[in-house]
Amino acid sequence: MKFKAILIVGMPGSGKDEFADVARSMKVEVVNMGDIVREYTREMGLDVSQSGLVAAQEREKNGKDIWAKRTLEKIRTSFVVIEGIRNEEEIARFRKEADIGLVVGIGSGRKNRFERMVKRGRGDDPTTMEEFETRENRELSWGIGRVLATSDSYICNDGPIDEFRIKVRQFLSEHIVQQNS
Repeated sequence: MKFKAILIVGMPGSGKDEFADVARSMKVEVVNMGDIVREYTREMGLDVSQSGLVAAQEREKNGKDIWAKRTLEKIRTSFVVIEGIRNEEEIARFRKEADIGLVVGIGSGRKNRFERMVKRGRGDDPTTMEEFETRENRELSWGIGRVLATSDSYICNDGPIDEFRIKVRQFLSEHIVQQNS
């Protein structure tokens, strides 16, 4: 099934979930790759805090695009926002299977991202700066830095959350029309 998509990439805590929430509020399907990893981790009988390790092991064992392949199985509509891209191989897989519109990088400073992650307290979120740096290095080892550097568009999320939501809504309003034509 060919579909159109906007792919979202950003370091942990940058605002990908907020972008996704705005898209959902606009009745756009969102598939979160991190949710797929966490679900798979739980199915293996492991704690969600092990999802980073599971993601890395699965990439090593099944190829860097394994999570893209598993994400494709979850897509139900002809237009979707796919949140949580981590490497070029995932983008290549989506380009093979879909009419990719844009890769959008969400940018935010380290301090803001760390504070957001501590506040949200998801099972795989760091609670110390050391844990945060370990997670950042793991994500960078997967190739996320290169994907961010080559994104088609960027949205900065270092201001108030309402300001970011307005930017995302404007971005989606402009690009959903282009994607659906």
